[in-house]
Amino acid sequence: MKVDIEKYDVVIIGAGVIGSAVARELSRYKISAALLDKETDAAEGISKANSGVIHAGFNVKPGSLKAKFNLEGLTELPKLADELGVEYRFCKKLVVGQTGEEKKILEKLLGQGIKNSVPGLSIIGRKEIEKIQPNLTAEWALFSEKTGIVTPYLFTIALAENAHKNGVEVKLKSEVTSINKNKDGSYRIGINNKKFINCDWVINAAGLFSDKTAKMAGEDIGSVYPCRGEYFILDKRAGKELDTAVYPVPCRDNRGLGIHLTPTLNGNILIGPSAEYIDETMDRSTTAEVMYQLKREAFELMPQLSKYSFIRSFSGIRPKLFNSNSNEKFADFYIKESEVNPGFVNLHGIESPGLTSAPAIARYVVENIIGNKRDLREKEVFFPTWEKIERFNKFGYRTKDIYIKSDRNYSKLICRCEEITEAEVLKAINNPINAVSLDAVKKRTHSMMGRCQAGFCMSRIIELIKKEKKIPPTELVLNNMKSKVIFSMRKY
Repeated sequence: MKVDIEKYDVVIIGAGVIGSAVARELSRYKISAALLDKETDAAEGISKANSGVIHAGFNVKPGSLKAKFNLEGLTELPKLADELGVEYRFCKKLVVGQTGEEKKILEKLLGQGIKNSVPGLSIIGRKEIEKIQPNLTAEWALFSEKTGIVTPYLFTIALAENAHKNGVEVKLKSEVTSINKNKDGSYRIGINNKKFINCDWVINAAGLFSDKTAKMAGEDIGSVYPCRGEYFILDKRAGKELDTAVYPVPCRDNRGLGIHLTPTLNGNILIGPSAEYIDETMDRSTTAEVMYQLKREAFELMPQLSKYSFIRSFSGIRPKLFNSNSNEKFADFYIKESEVNPGFVNLHGIESPGLTSAPAIARYVVENIIGNKRDLREKEVFFPTWEKIERFNKFGYRTKDIYIKSDRNYSKLICRCEEITEAEVLKAINNPINAVSLDAVKKRTHSMMGRCQAGFCMSRIIELIKKEKKIPPTELVLNNMKSKVIFSMRKY
Protein backbone atom coordinates (compact mmCIF):
# COMPACT_ATOMS: atom_id res chain seq x y z
CA MET A 1 0.00 0.00 0.00
CA LYS A 2 1.45 3.36 -1.07
CA VAL A 3 1.59 5.97 1.69
CA ASP A 4 0.80 9.56 0.68
CA ILE A 5 3.57 11.67 2.25
CA GLU A 6 3.42 15.46 2.41
CA LYS A 7 6.52 17.32 1.23
CA TYR A 8 7.82 20.73 2.30
CA ASP A 9 11.01 22.66 1.80
CA VAL A 10 11.21 23.50 5.51
CA VAL A 11 9.59 22.01 8.62
CA ILE A 12 9.77 23.98 11.87
CA ILE A 13 9.29 21.98 15.07
CA GLY A 14 7.80 24.07 17.87
CA ALA A 15 5.25 26.90 17.65
CA GLY A 16 6.67 29.01 20.46
CA VAL A 17 7.90 32.53 19.80
CA ILE A 18 11.14 31.32 18.15
CA GLY A 19 9.53 28.77 15.82
CA SER A 20 6.65 31.10 15.00
CA ALA A 21 9.07 33.95 14.24
CA VAL A 22 11.04 31.69 11.89
CA ALA A 23 7.79 30.61 10.20
CA ARG A 24 6.68 34.20 9.74
CA GLU A 25 10.07 35.23 8.32
CA LEU A 26 10.06 32.27 5.91
CA SER A 27 6.55 33.18 4.76
CA ARG A 28 8.00 36.22 2.96
CA TYR A 29 9.63 33.90 0.43
CA LYS A 30 8.60 31.45 -2.27
CA ILE A 31 9.27 28.43 -0.12
CA SER A 32 6.93 25.76 1.24
CA ALA A 33 6.96 25.43 5.02
CA ALA A 34 5.08 23.75 7.87
CA LEU A 35 5.04 24.73 11.54
CA LEU A 36 4.43 21.77 13.86
CA ASP A 37 3.48 21.69 17.52
CA LYS A 38 2.34 18.85 19.75
CA GLU A 39 0.00 21.12 21.71
CA THR A 40 -3.47 22.43 20.82
CA ASP A 41 -2.27 25.98 20.10
CA ALA A 42 0.77 28.13 19.49
CA ALA A 43 2.47 29.57 22.59
CA GLU A 44 1.66 26.70 24.94
CA GLY A 45 5.17 26.24 26.34
CA ILE A 46 7.90 28.71 27.34
CA SER A 47 6.28 31.52 25.33
CA LYS A 48 3.04 31.32 27.30
CA ALA A 49 4.32 31.89 30.83
CA ASN A 50 7.01 34.53 31.17
CA SER A 51 7.23 38.20 32.14
CA GLY A 52 6.81 39.51 28.58
CA VAL A 53 9.75 41.89 28.97
CA ILE A 54 11.52 43.45 25.98
CA HIS A 55 15.03 43.43 27.40
CA ALA A 56 17.46 46.28 26.75
CA GLY A 57 20.50 43.97 26.75
CA PHE A 58 22.64 44.88 29.77
CA ASN A 59 22.11 41.56 31.58
CA VAL A 60 23.93 39.42 29.01
CA LYS A 61 27.60 38.64 28.49
CA PRO A 62 29.36 40.92 25.99
CA GLY A 63 30.34 39.18 22.76
CA SER A 64 27.77 36.41 23.20
CA LEU A 65 24.97 35.44 20.84
CA LYS A 66 22.58 36.52 23.57
CA ALA A 67 24.05 40.02 23.47
CA LYS A 68 24.07 40.15 19.66
CA PHE A 69 20.49 39.00 19.15
CA ASN A 70 19.14 40.88 22.17
CA LEU A 71 20.41 44.21 20.85
CA GLU A 72 19.24 43.48 17.30
CA GLY A 73 15.88 42.29 18.62
CA LEU A 74 15.48 45.46 20.69
CA THR A 75 15.27 47.32 17.38
CA GLU A 76 13.50 44.65 15.33
CA LEU A 77 10.76 43.54 17.76
CA PRO A 78 8.99 46.93 17.95
CA LYS A 79 9.12 47.25 14.15
CA LEU A 80 7.68 43.76 13.73
CA ALA A 81 5.02 44.38 16.38
CA ASP A 82 4.02 47.60 14.60
CA GLU A 83 3.85 45.74 11.29
CA LEU A 84 1.66 43.00 12.75
CA GLY A 85 -0.44 45.34 14.89
CA VAL A 86 0.62 43.88 18.27
CA GLU A 87 0.56 46.23 21.25
CA TYR A 88 3.76 46.89 23.24
CA ARG A 89 5.08 49.67 25.47
CA PHE A 90 8.47 50.94 26.58
CA CYS A 91 7.74 50.97 30.30
CA LYS A 92 11.42 51.43 31.29
CA LYS A 93 13.13 49.52 34.09
CA LEU A 94 14.71 50.13 37.49
CA VAL A 95 17.19 47.54 38.79
CA VAL A 96 17.37 48.53 42.43
CA GLY A 97 20.00 48.21 45.13
CA GLN A 98 19.88 48.93 48.84
CA THR A 99 23.56 48.91 49.87
CA GLY A 100 26.92 50.11 48.67
CA GLU A 101 27.79 46.54 47.73
CA GLU A 102 24.69 46.28 45.55
CA LYS A 103 25.53 49.65 43.98
CA LYS A 104 28.81 48.09 42.80
CA ILE A 105 26.79 45.32 41.11
CA LEU A 106 24.64 47.97 39.40
CA GLU A 107 27.79 49.74 38.18
CA LYS A 108 29.05 46.42 36.81
CA LEU A 109 25.76 45.96 34.95
CA LEU A 110 26.06 49.49 33.59
CA GLY A 111 29.57 48.73 32.31
CA GLN A 112 28.33 45.51 30.71
CA GLY A 113 25.49 47.42 29.07
CA ILE A 114 27.92 49.99 27.69
CA LYS A 115 30.07 47.18 26.22
CA ASN A 116 26.90 45.79 24.59
CA SER A 117 26.09 49.26 23.15
CA VAL A 118 22.81 49.42 25.07
CA PRO A 119 21.28 52.91 24.89
CA GLY A 120 19.59 54.85 27.70
CA LEU A 121 21.37 53.53 30.80
CA SER A 122 22.30 55.46 33.96
CA ILE A 123 22.82 55.01 37.71
CA ILE A 124 20.41 57.13 39.77
CA GLY A 125 19.76 57.78 43.44
CA ARG A 126 16.72 57.86 45.71
CA LYS A 127 15.35 61.24 44.59
CA GLU A 128 15.44 60.33 40.89
CA ILE A 129 13.95 56.90 41.67
CA GLU A 130 11.03 58.56 43.50
CA LYS A 131 10.26 60.71 40.44
CA ILE A 132 10.19 57.70 38.12
CA GLN A 133 8.46 55.19 40.42
CA PRO A 134 7.00 56.58 43.66
CA ASN A 135 6.84 54.48 46.84
CA LEU A 136 9.71 52.24 45.80
CA THR A 137 12.12 51.20 48.54
CA ALA A 138 15.60 51.69 47.05
CA GLU A 139 18.78 53.70 47.57
CA TRP A 140 20.22 53.17 44.09
CA ALA A 141 19.01 51.97 40.71
CA LEU A 142 20.23 51.22 37.25
CA PHE A 143 17.71 53.04 35.08
CA SER A 144 16.98 51.59 31.62
CA GLU A 145 14.99 53.77 29.26
CA LYS A 146 14.74 51.10 26.54
CA THR A 147 13.10 48.25 28.47
CA GLY A 148 9.58 47.41 27.30
CA ILE A 149 6.70 44.97 27.70
CA VAL A 150 4.64 42.93 25.26
CA THR A 151 2.06 40.19 25.79
CA PRO A 152 4.24 37.18 24.90
CA TYR A 153 1.53 34.70 23.95
CA LEU A 154 -0.32 37.25 21.77
CA PHE A 155 2.91 38.18 19.98
CA THR A 156 3.57 34.47 19.34
CA ILE A 157 0.02 33.84 18.13
CA ALA A 158 0.26 36.87 15.84
CA LEU A 159 3.45 35.47 14.28
CA ALA A 160 1.95 31.99 13.77
CA GLU A 161 -1.37 33.22 12.39
CA ASN A 162 0.30 35.72 10.06
CA ALA A 163 2.70 33.03 8.83
CA HIS A 164 -0.35 30.87 8.11
CA LYS A 165 -1.99 33.75 6.23
CA ASN A 166 1.10 33.93 4.04
CA GLY A 167 1.12 30.24 3.20
CA VAL A 168 2.80 28.36 6.06
CA GLU A 169 0.90 25.25 7.11
CA VAL A 170 0.36 25.31 10.89
CA LYS A 171 -0.18 21.78 12.17
CA LEU A 172 -1.26 21.60 15.82
CA LYS A 173 -1.63 18.40 17.85
CA SER A 174 1.26 17.12 15.73
CA GLU A 175 3.89 15.55 17.95
CA VAL A 176 7.16 14.64 16.26
CA THR A 177 7.80 11.00 17.09
CA SER A 178 10.67 10.18 14.70
CA ILE A 179 13.20 11.87 12.41
CA ASN A 180 15.04 9.86 9.77
CA LYS A 181 17.15 10.64 6.74
CA ASN A 182 16.06 9.66 3.25
CA LYS A 183 18.57 8.38 0.69
CA ASP A 184 18.60 11.75 -1.08
CA GLY A 185 19.61 13.58 2.13
CA SER A 186 16.15 14.93 2.89
CA TYR A 187 14.34 14.16 6.14
CA ARG A 188 11.31 12.05 6.96
CA ILE A 189 9.49 13.25 10.07
CA GLY A 190 7.03 10.98 11.83
CA ILE A 191 3.94 12.64 13.31
CA ASN A 192 1.98 11.05 16.17
CA ASN A 193 3.36 7.63 15.14
CA LYS A 194 0.81 7.68 12.32
CA LYS A 195 1.94 9.72 9.32
CA PHE A 196 5.07 11.18 7.76
CA ILE A 197 6.30 14.46 6.30
CA ASN A 198 9.32 14.85 4.02
CA CYS A 199 11.41 18.02 3.97
CA ASP A 200 14.82 19.37 2.98
CA TRP A 201 15.30 21.51 6.10
CA VAL A 202 14.38 20.89 9.74
CA ILE A 203 14.37 23.78 12.22
CA ASN A 204 14.46 22.40 15.75
CA ALA A 205 12.74 25.09 17.84
CA ALA A 206 11.24 22.61 20.29
CA GLY A 207 12.11 24.64 23.39
CA LEU A 208 12.14 22.42 26.47
CA PHE A 209 12.32 19.38 24.18
CA SER A 210 15.03 20.57 21.78
CA ASP A 211 17.55 18.05 23.16
CA LYS A 212 15.16 15.13 22.70
CA THR A 213 14.19 16.32 19.21
CA ALA A 214 17.86 16.51 18.19
CA LYS A 215 18.49 12.99 19.49
CA MET A 216 15.81 11.66 17.13
CA ALA A 217 18.12 12.74 14.30
CA GLY A 218 21.21 11.31 15.99
CA GLU A 219 22.37 14.69 17.35
CA ASP A 220 23.79 15.22 20.83
CA ILE A 221 23.58 18.93 21.53
CA GLY A 222 23.56 18.70 25.33
CA SER A 223 20.68 18.41 27.76
CA VAL A 224 17.96 20.85 28.74
CA TYR A 225 17.57 21.35 32.49
CA PRO A 226 14.08 22.69 33.26
CA CYS A 227 14.00 25.57 35.72
CA ARG A 228 10.59 26.56 37.05
CA GLY A 229 9.61 30.14 37.76
CA GLU A 230 6.47 30.83 39.78
CA TYR A 231 4.41 34.02 39.56
CA PHE A 232 1.60 35.85 41.28
CA ILE A 233 -0.84 38.09 39.37
CA LEU A 234 -2.20 41.11 41.19
CA ASP A 235 -5.71 42.42 40.60
CA LYS A 236 -5.96 45.23 38.05
CA ARG A 237 -6.79 47.66 40.83
CA ALA A 238 -3.11 47.52 41.74
CA GLY A 239 -2.07 48.52 38.22
CA LYS A 240 -2.02 52.23 39.04
CA GLU A 241 0.81 51.63 41.52
CA LEU A 242 3.38 50.48 38.96
CA ASP A 243 4.38 52.06 35.63
CA THR A 244 7.95 50.77 35.46
CA ALA A 245 9.45 47.28 35.62
CA VAL A 246 11.29 46.91 38.95
CA TYR A 247 14.06 44.33 39.40
CA PRO A 248 16.43 43.53 42.28
CA VAL A 249 20.12 43.01 41.59
CA PRO A 250 20.51 39.71 39.66
CA CYS A 251 20.80 36.38 41.47
CA ARG A 252 24.42 35.46 42.09
CA ASP A 253 23.84 31.82 41.09
CA ASN A 254 22.67 33.09 37.68
CA ARG A 255 19.44 31.10 37.79
CA GLY A 256 17.50 34.20 36.82
CA LEU A 257 17.11 37.92 37.26
CA GLY A 258 15.48 37.73 40.66
CA ILE A 259 11.88 38.20 41.77
CA HIS A 260 10.68 41.36 40.10
CA LEU A 261 7.59 43.49 39.57
CA THR A 262 6.37 43.88 36.02
CA PRO A 263 3.39 45.85 34.72
CA THR A 264 1.34 44.19 31.98
CA LEU A 265 -0.50 45.65 29.03
CA ASN A 266 -3.74 44.29 30.48
CA GLY A 267 -3.33 46.40 33.63
CA ASN A 268 -2.24 43.71 36.09
CA ILE A 269 1.08 43.42 37.91
CA LEU A 270 3.21 40.26 37.76
CA ILE A 271 5.27 39.29 40.78
CA GLY A 272 8.02 36.75 40.05
CA PRO A 273 9.51 34.58 38.81
CA SER A 274 11.25 32.35 41.29
CA ALA A 275 13.93 29.95 40.03
CA GLU A 276 13.89 26.26 40.93
CA TYR A 277 15.39 23.37 39.00
CA ILE A 278 12.87 20.53 38.64
CA ASP A 279 12.95 16.93 37.46
CA GLU A 280 9.72 16.87 35.46
CA THR A 281 10.00 19.02 32.32
CA MET A 282 6.41 20.24 32.32
CA ASP A 283 5.75 20.47 36.06
CA ARG A 284 4.04 23.86 36.19
CA SER A 285 2.91 23.57 39.80
CA THR A 286 2.89 26.47 42.21
CA THR A 287 3.91 26.00 45.83
CA ALA A 288 2.96 27.63 49.13
CA GLU A 289 6.60 28.17 50.09
CA VAL A 290 7.45 30.04 46.90
CA MET A 291 4.21 32.02 46.99
CA TYR A 292 5.19 33.27 50.44
CA GLN A 293 8.64 34.17 49.14
CA LEU A 294 7.16 36.11 46.20
CA LYS A 295 4.93 38.16 48.49
CA ARG A 296 7.65 38.85 51.01
CA GLU A 297 10.18 40.09 48.44
CA ALA A 298 7.58 42.09 46.50
CA PHE A 299 6.34 43.86 49.62
CA GLU A 300 9.91 44.70 50.61
CA LEU A 301 10.27 46.56 47.32
CA MET A 302 6.82 48.17 47.32
CA PRO A 303 5.00 47.84 50.68
CA GLN A 304 1.77 49.41 49.37
CA LEU A 305 1.16 46.37 47.12
CA SER A 306 0.18 44.40 50.23
CA LYS A 307 -3.26 46.03 50.27
CA TYR A 308 -4.26 44.51 46.91
CA SER A 309 -5.67 41.08 46.09
CA PHE A 310 -3.89 38.32 44.22
CA ILE A 311 -6.15 36.79 41.58
CA ARG A 312 -4.00 33.91 40.34
CA SER A 313 -0.67 32.12 40.57
CA PHE A 314 1.03 30.30 37.70
CA SER A 315 4.45 29.08 36.65
CA GLY A 316 6.59 28.84 33.53
CA ILE A 317 9.64 26.73 32.68
CA ARG A 318 13.01 27.97 31.40
CA PRO A 319 15.34 25.69 29.37
CA LYS A 320 18.70 25.97 31.14
CA LEU A 321 21.79 24.41 29.57
CA PHE A 322 23.47 23.76 32.94
CA ASN A 323 22.06 22.20 36.09
CA SER A 324 21.89 23.34 39.69
CA ASN A 325 25.06 21.44 40.66
CA SER A 326 27.14 22.92 37.86
CA ASN A 327 29.79 25.58 38.38
CA GLU A 328 28.60 27.22 35.17
CA LYS A 329 27.32 30.78 35.43
CA PHE A 330 26.46 31.41 31.79
CA ALA A 331 25.28 29.40 28.79
CA ASP A 332 24.86 31.06 25.42
CA PHE A 333 22.18 30.43 22.82
CA TYR A 334 22.96 27.34 20.72
CA ILE A 335 22.12 28.27 17.12
CA LYS A 336 23.79 25.97 14.59
CA GLU A 337 23.25 23.91 11.50
CA SER A 338 24.41 20.35 12.18
CA GLU A 339 27.81 19.39 10.78
CA VAL A 340 26.76 15.75 10.31
CA ASN A 341 23.16 16.38 9.22
CA PRO A 342 23.12 19.20 6.66
CA GLY A 343 19.83 21.08 6.71
CA PHE A 344 19.13 20.25 10.36
CA VAL A 345 19.24 23.47 12.41
CA ASN A 346 19.19 23.42 16.22
CA LEU A 347 17.86 26.40 18.18
CA HIS A 348 18.68 25.18 21.66
CA GLY A 349 18.65 26.73 25.13
CA ILE A 350 16.69 29.80 24.01
CA GLU A 351 15.72 31.33 27.33
CA SER A 352 15.75 35.00 28.33
CA PRO A 353 16.29 37.21 26.34
CA GLY A 354 14.72 34.82 23.81
CA LEU A 355 11.47 36.77 23.43
CA THR A 356 13.33 39.99 22.59
CA SER A 357 15.77 38.12 20.36
CA ALA A 358 13.17 36.13 18.41
CA PRO A 359 12.86 38.41 15.33
CA ALA A 360 16.64 38.70 15.00
CA ILE A 361 17.17 34.94 15.46
CA ALA A 362 14.50 34.24 12.84
CA ARG A 363 16.10 36.59 10.33
CA TYR A 364 19.52 35.04 10.96
CA VAL A 365 18.25 31.48 10.46
CA VAL A 366 16.41 32.36 7.25
CA GLU A 367 18.98 34.68 5.66
CA ASN A 368 22.31 33.37 6.97
CA ILE A 369 21.69 29.63 7.33
CA ILE A 370 18.97 28.64 4.85
CA GLY A 371 19.71 31.56 2.50
CA ASN A 372 23.39 30.62 2.45
CA LYS A 373 22.55 27.33 0.71
CA ARG A 374 19.51 28.05 -1.43
CA ASP A 375 18.15 30.96 -3.38
CA LEU A 376 15.39 32.78 -1.51
CA ARG A 377 13.02 34.72 -3.72
CA GLU A 378 10.57 37.12 -2.12
CA LYS A 379 6.87 36.76 -2.88
CA GLU A 380 5.19 39.35 -5.05
CA VAL A 381 2.35 39.55 -2.51
CA PHE A 382 2.97 39.44 1.23
CA PHE A 383 0.41 40.32 3.91
CA PRO A 384 2.28 41.94 6.83
CA THR A 385 -0.58 42.54 9.24
CA TRP A 386 -2.21 40.21 11.75
CA GLU A 387 -6.00 40.06 11.82
CA LYS A 388 -6.24 40.59 15.55
CA ILE A 389 -9.37 40.58 17.67
CA GLU A 390 -10.10 44.16 18.65
CA ARG A 391 -10.94 44.73 22.32
CA PHE A 392 -14.49 46.09 22.34
CA ASN A 393 -14.12 47.60 25.81
CA LYS A 394 -11.40 49.94 24.53
CA PHE A 395 -13.71 51.59 22.00
CA GLY A 396 -15.53 54.88 22.55
CA TYR A 397 -19.35 54.92 22.69
CA ARG A 398 -19.82 55.89 19.04
CA THR A 399 -17.49 53.17 17.81
CA LYS A 400 -19.20 50.62 20.04
CA ASP A 401 -22.55 51.60 18.55
CA ILE A 402 -21.19 51.07 15.02
CA TYR A 403 -19.86 47.63 15.94
CA ILE A 404 -23.11 46.57 17.60
CA LYS A 405 -25.12 47.64 14.56
CA SER A 406 -22.82 45.57 12.32
CA ASP A 407 -22.90 42.52 14.62
CA ARG A 408 -25.43 42.12 17.45
CA ASN A 409 -23.07 39.70 19.22
CA TYR A 410 -21.09 42.75 20.36
CA SER A 411 -24.03 43.61 22.61
CA LYS A 412 -23.77 40.30 24.52
CA LEU A 413 -21.31 40.30 27.41
CA ILE A 414 -19.62 36.94 28.01
CA CYS A 415 -16.83 37.90 30.44
CA ARG A 416 -17.89 40.51 32.99
CA CYS A 417 -14.48 41.06 34.63
CA GLU A 418 -12.67 41.84 31.36
CA GLU A 419 -15.78 43.03 29.48
CA ILE A 420 -15.39 40.58 26.60
CA THR A 421 -18.29 40.21 24.17
CA GLU A 422 -19.68 37.17 22.40
CA ALA A 423 -18.43 38.53 19.07
CA GLU A 424 -14.84 38.52 20.35
CA VAL A 425 -15.15 35.01 21.74
CA LEU A 426 -16.59 33.72 18.45
CA LYS A 427 -13.68 35.20 16.52
CA ALA A 428 -11.25 33.49 18.90
CA ILE A 429 -13.03 30.15 18.52
CA ASN A 430 -12.84 30.47 14.74
CA ASN A 431 -9.16 31.48 14.66
CA PRO A 432 -7.17 30.89 11.43
CA ILE A 433 -5.00 28.05 12.74
CA ASN A 434 -7.98 26.12 14.16
CA ALA A 435 -6.76 26.10 17.74
CA VAL A 436 -9.70 24.86 19.80
CA SER A 437 -9.34 24.89 23.58
CA LEU A 438 -10.35 27.11 26.46
CA ASP A 439 -6.83 28.53 26.62
CA ALA A 440 -6.95 29.32 22.88
CA VAL A 441 -9.93 31.58 23.57
CA LYS A 442 -8.39 32.92 26.77
CA LYS A 443 -5.11 33.97 25.16
CA ARG A 444 -6.77 35.72 22.23
CA THR A 445 -9.45 37.62 24.16
CA HIS A 446 -8.30 37.83 27.83
CA SER A 447 -11.61 36.31 28.87
CA MET A 448 -11.32 34.07 31.97
CA MET A 449 -8.41 36.27 33.16
CA GLY A 450 -10.28 38.61 35.50
CA ARG A 451 -11.01 38.62 39.21
CA CYS A 452 -13.43 35.69 39.13
CA GLN A 453 -11.00 33.56 37.08
CA ALA A 454 -13.66 32.16 34.71
CA GLY A 455 -16.34 31.69 37.36
CA PHE A 456 -18.86 33.63 35.28
CA CYS A 457 -17.77 33.16 31.67
CA MET A 458 -16.34 29.63 31.34
CA SER A 459 -19.70 27.85 31.04
CA ARG A 460 -20.82 30.36 28.40
CA ILE A 461 -17.63 29.90 26.40
CA ILE A 462 -17.98 26.12 26.57
CA GLU A 463 -21.49 26.43 25.13
CA LEU A 464 -20.24 28.65 22.29
CA ILE A 465 -17.47 26.17 21.43
CA LYS A 466 -20.01 23.34 21.47
CA LYS A 467 -22.26 25.29 19.11
CA GLU A 468 -19.54 26.56 16.74
CA LYS A 469 -17.23 23.55 16.58
CA LYS A 470 -19.69 20.76 17.41
CA ILE A 471 -17.40 19.61 20.22
CA PRO A 472 -19.15 17.97 23.17
CA PRO A 473 -18.15 19.55 26.52
CA THR A 474 -16.72 16.19 27.67
CA GLU A 475 -14.20 16.34 24.79
CA LEU A 476 -13.13 19.95 25.31
CA VAL A 477 -9.67 20.58 26.81
CA LEU A 478 -8.14 23.44 28.75
CA ASN A 479 -4.88 23.40 26.76
CA ASN A 480 -3.19 20.04 26.08
CA MET A 481 -4.96 16.83 25.10
CA LYS A 482 -4.78 15.47 28.68
CA SER A 483 -6.44 18.49 30.30
CA LYS A 484 -10.14 17.68 30.04
CA VAL A 485 -12.43 20.26 31.60
CA ILE A 486 -15.62 18.19 31.99
CA PHE A 487 -15.56 14.44 32.55
CA SER A 488 -19.27 13.66 32.54
CA MET A 489 -22.65 15.33 32.06
CA ARG A 490 -25.42 14.72 34.60
CA LYS A 491 -28.88 16.10 35.20
CA TYR A 492 -30.28 16.46 38.69
